[in-house]
Amino acid sequence: MAKENKLNIEIRDTTGKSAIKKIIAAGNIPSIIYGLGQEPQPISINRLTVQKELKAGGFLTKIFSLDVNGKNTLAIPRDVQFHPISDLPIHIDFLRLGADSKIVLDIPAIFINHELSPGLKRGGVLNIVRRTIQLNCPANNIPEEIVFDLTGLEIGDAIHISATKLPEGATPTITDRDFTIGTVAAPTVIKEPDPVADDTAVAEGEAGDAKTEESSEDKKD
Repeated sequence: MAKENKLNIEIRDTTGKSAIKKIIAAGNIPSIIYGLGQEPQPISINRLTVQKELKAGGFLTKIFSLDVNGKNTLAIPRDVQFHPISDLPIHIDFLRLGADSKIVLDIPAIFINHELSPGLKRGGVLNIVRRTIQLNCPANNIPEEIVFDLTGLEIGDAIHISATKLPEGATPTITDRDFTIGTVAAPTVIKEPDPVADDTAVAEGEAGDAKTEESSEDKKD
C-alpha cells in the first residue's frame, strides 16, 4: 500500500499574475486542491520539497496529508506542469480523497527472481510488454508497485495479470481478458565469423597454392 506522506503547504488567499509572481519569487510553487464537491483551494508549496519528491519517483501515485486550515486533508497529485525551458515544476493539481474514494492510477510493474527462471538462465530475454498497469484503486489501498515472480518460467512462457495478487479492492481497468505483462523470449544471436578460423583457412589456401606451383616446376625439370 502507498504510504501517506506529510506535505507542508501554505494557503493562498489571493490569485492573479502578480500574486503568483510573488509566490514563485519566494521559492514556492502555486498549486490547487480540488474535488469531493468542495470549492477549489489555492495553495503554495516549497519548490525544493517538491523537487525532492519528484526525484524520489512515484510522485503521481503518492497520497499526501495536507494541512488545510488546520484540518488534515488527504490528496493525490493529478497533474504537474513544468516550465518549457528550465523544466522546473511550476504548478501542481491535487485531488482530494475521501476514505471511500476510488482513483485510476498507472502502477509500475516490477519483475523479481530473474535468476530462478530456467528460460532466462538459458539465455532467454525478458520482453516487457507493460511497464505500468492501470488500476482502479481505493484511496486507502493504493499499491506502490505490482510484483511479478519469474520463478520457473521457460522460454516461450507469458506473464499475465492473473500471475499476481492485486490489493483488496483494486481492479485492472482492462477487464475483458487476462492481458499479457511480459514474455520470456528466445535469444536472438547473430554468429560472427571466427577471425582465427578465417586466417587459418587463408593460410592453408596459400600453402596449397605454393605446393601446386612447386609441383609444376618439378615437372618442367
